[in-house]
Amino acid sequence: MLAASFQSLNKARTDALISDVNWPSSIDSSDTANPDLQGLNSCIKRLLLHRSDTNSRALQPLYQAICDTCAVSSESSRALYQDTTDQIKRCIEILVSDIGSPPMRTDSEACAQWTHQLLSLWTECRSRLHLVAHLLFPILADHHINTSPYQLLESLCFTHFTQQIRTVLRAQSVVISGIISLVQQGRIDAQHTHSSHTTSPLSHADLSESLSLEDPTSSHSHLPDTTDQVKSVTDEDPSCIHIAYKLVHLASEMGLGDSLQSALAEETHAYTARLENDWYATLQPEILVKIVPQLRACLDREKRWAVWLYDATQSHSIIEQMQTKLVTNHTQHLAGLVAYLLENEDQRGVAELYSLLEFSNALPALQSAFASYVQQAGMQLMQGSEDSLIDSLLTFYTSMQHIIASSFQGNSAMSHAMRDAFENVVNARDSKPAELLARYIDVKLRAGNTIMSDAELNQCMTQVLALFRFLRDKDMFEEFYKRYFAKRLLLARSASDDAERSMLLKLKEECGPDFTAKLETMLKDIQLSDGLATAYTERRKHSPFDFEVNVLTQAHWPTFPDTSVQLPDEMQQEMKRFKSFYETCHSGRSLHWRHALGFLILVANLGKAGIKELHVSTFQAAVLLAFNVVPLDCEISYTSLLQSTQLPPSELKRTLQSLASGAIPTRVLRKHPQGRDVNDTDCFTINQALRNDRRRIRINQIQHKDTREEQKNTEQRVFIDRELILQAAAMRILKARKTIKHAELTTEVVLQIKNRFAIDASELKKAFERLIEKDLMERVEGERGLYRYIA
Repeated sequence: MLAASFQSLNKARTDALISDVNWPSSIDSSDTANPDLQGLNSCIKRLLLHRSDTNSRALQPLYQAICDTCAVSSESSRALYQDTTDQIKRCIEILVSDIGSPPMRTDSEACAQWTHQLLSLWTECRSRLHLVAHLLFPILADHHINTSPYQLLESLCFTHFTQQIRTVLRAQSVVISGIISLVQQGRIDAQHTHSSHTTSPLSHADLSESLSLEDPTSSHSHLPDTTDQVKSVTDEDPSCIHIAYKLVHLASEMGLGDSLQSALAEETHAYTARLENDWYATLQPEILVKIVPQLRACLDREKRWAVWLYDATQSHSIIEQMQTKLVTNHTQHLAGLVAYLLENEDQRGVAELYSLLEFSNALPALQSAFASYVQQAGMQLMQGSEDSLIDSLLTFYTSMQHIIASSFQGNSAMSHAMRDAFENVVNARDSKPAELLARYIDVKLRAGNTIMSDAELNQCMTQVLALFRFLRDKDMFEEFYKRYFAKRLLLARSASDDAERSMLLKLKEECGPDFTAKLETMLKDIQLSDGLATAYTERRKHSPFDFEVNVLTQAHWPTFPDTSVQLPDEMQQEMKRFKSFYETCHSGRSLHWRHALGFLILVANLGKAGIKELHVSTFQAAVLLAFNVVPLDCEISYTSLLQSTQLPPSELKRTLQSLASGAIPTRVLRKHPQGRDVNDTDCFTINQALRNDRRRIRINQIQHKDTREEQKNTEQRVFIDRELILQAAAMRILKARKTIKHAELTTEVVLQIKNRFAIDASELKKAFERLIEKDLMERVEGERGLYRYIA
């Protein structure tokens, strides 16, 4: 009763299916109309061995007879099932025989062609099984309730198909050889795609046909799922790889998996060895760089193909072995290419090299090679001209930052490697980079308003700060910066107060408030001096000339030479009046004049050249005012000027050079005889032939470079300050801790001072000894390496 109900249900469900099937038109209706099913085997044969369309109504009587037979008894159904499956097997045997005998396994191309035909045969057979499955649905459903009729029929056919291939044709080795040949050809074609599009002996038309035969509606197949194929095989892969992909899965279902895996692994090892020999035959950089993109593309392909070429246990190890032979064993040669690529400004090549070594977990070698290049290239820059050194370093640093951001994808390890190398470069010449950096900032802040906008100036200072961070001896920079900063303030040469404050704020954020304390006091002194000058001007409203004085706190300003000069009586009287005024405002303080930093504005009658307004230094003014006591055309000798100005000879000669041998539009004096150098026998006159249409003329003083003695004195002051800074830091820690071990005190002092300068162990030990000598701390008896604070 249960069986009858099931048959009734199946009949109701399949009547709809059978009406939608396109049956072969070659089937004779006289065969199918026979109620004793004599035409069934003939119908199956025609359905499997021929492919043409007809109206499904022609098979309705035969389908009805099958349903009736299955409904009679289970014995009738089993007999009919056995008879039909035997007929299907015979058809499979006929189909297999159609492809002919397998070729010799040594003929790889023939094996590939024959194996492809085998794939096409099975794909075609699967598509035809749908017609048979619909016809035999009552029989198949009766015997396998939990399996769809199509799955049952396909499994039965594939088993017999495999048996024919293995036991009758004995073509296992041919199938494996064909797959290997297809994979070999696919690798060759894939390598050539960078330069040209090549095709394998199996055309894309063959591929399209073999793929289109797969039935998309089947839930079970002896070919791989199309979803997996999209992940493992792409449209860019050669056609033979698409075919090999299906054949590998087919061979595995046929029970050839172990043998195929062994053969594929052997072929991959041989293929890797061939690539290694070909690609590394020469180690010349210009040739080696060309294989980098090929290497990466090859590893990408092999990793993607490994998903279906090998089983899960083999896949990872084979790819690792390939990476080892093609990349890891040659890491030093590959990483060394970064210098060649950077020298040739090949950013794309650098990116490809980085991608390859990152893919192969070989970045440490690239980091080392990159750092080595940065250091070598940077050291070459450090040997160049001092005038362009900072610009060169900034350009180089910016370019390396761009390489890290673009070619190295912002990798932090590469950035750290570059920064470490750059730090060694910047500190390679002791204090010289600190001096040049301070000078560079001075030039920019002096001319900032005329050569760049405020935004550009701010950007420039931000870039300079990047170099500043690499300085180990920032206190040395502070000393030089303070000297240039002082001159800008005192000579009113700053681009703007905002620019100066902005730079101080950047330094303060970078190094802390202690670093900029003196600089901020210097700026405050100028502001206070402005207020003092206003008060003095109001008190001396009837003064014959304007007189402004900058009063500086000596402890916070750099030391400047105390050069004496003989000034006109009017100026000396005004200086005395200001001193009296200052003493009334600030009792107990004394003033010391530093004329080397003063400047004046003179209105000069230059004869035929006209009346000009000259912006000059105090020393230049002293020389020019000496001409007031002689007629316009009269000469004054060098010795006379030396006597009247009381300037040191070296300073007087430098001043005369600026007035008589400077830029042509500013030569307000003429030297006799002509020449740049000033001799003791020279004479000078007013240059009435001066050609300068401007009424206001700024005459720059010739700047003399710091002598070795001055450089040594500057460094000595820094070293003295360092000792005091170390002692102060140690005392702050001792006051807070009362007792502390030597190692802990050393560590904490280093943490406090590391942003100002690099600490030498001997300097630190010397600072501790000085504190002990001053009775500010002592060693604890019986406790080795323990210090105690003395209140």
